[in-house]
Amino acid sequence: MCANSDQDGVVLRFRILRIPVEVRPSFLAIAVLLGLGTGRADLVIGWVAVIFVSILVHELGHALTARSFGSEVAIELNAIGGLTSWTVPDRDIGPGRRALVAAAGSATGLLFGGLVWLAALPFGPYGELTGFVLRNLVFVNVYWGLLNWLPIRPLDGGHLLASLLEKFAPRQGERIANLVFFITAAAALAAAVIFELIFVGLIAAWLLWGEITRGRPRTPPSPIPVLDFNSPTSDEEGEIDAVGDTPPVSDH
Repeated sequence: MCANSDQDGVVLRFRILRIPVEVRPSFLAIAVLLGLGTGRADLVIGWVAVIFVSILVHELGHALTARSFGSEVAIELNAIGGLTSWTVPDRDIGPGRRALVAAAGSATGLLFGGLVWLAALPFGPYGELTGFVLRNLVFVNVYWGLLNWLPIRPLDGGHLLASLLEKFAPRQGERIANLVFFITAAAALAAAVIFELIFVGLIAAWLLWGEITRGRPRTPPSPIPVLDFNSPTSDEEGEIDAVGDTPPVSDH
């Protein structure tokens, strides 16, 4: 493990189980912000440690499963939590295996949370900081693991649903998935409003807007005139040609 403060925005870079891991400053910033409600510096540090370990364990579940299918994998911890990137090997990974990769993160977290609970159960009583860390290790891994299986597009449950529909209903899969994702995003927003969860509500509103605007045709940018100062090609000496050059539009 080594600290890194170079200009690529990585504050920590290391390998675990031969998997490269990068930690972005935004990950630490969000973790500290969420922990400020504890009101104590030691509990904030304990909370950051809980989030770091829990998300890393979750992403390791994805990474190790994908690697078992022949993929090259890497993990990044950032503002939205964690991201496991993996390549498609020479033999294509079908929807069934992609579903396993999607489900493996939360499954690993649930297993880890259960093991922490079982290991801590016979001992104690614990001090305030130790008890805080153990309780939250169980809470974050179990409850976030279950929440992450909800069929919402950015979550693992969304990837899991899309992969299963591709396997068992390839013709109607995309249409069904879009309908389910719209309903679940709207339900999440409604629940956030009812229970007055401002942060969750903002995320749910962003997700719902993404579902509403998904599939709309994009308006290509207007052509940008490029002045050509080469030798004039027109019969009229000194004329300057304006060539419309439309940049390629990439998808996301």
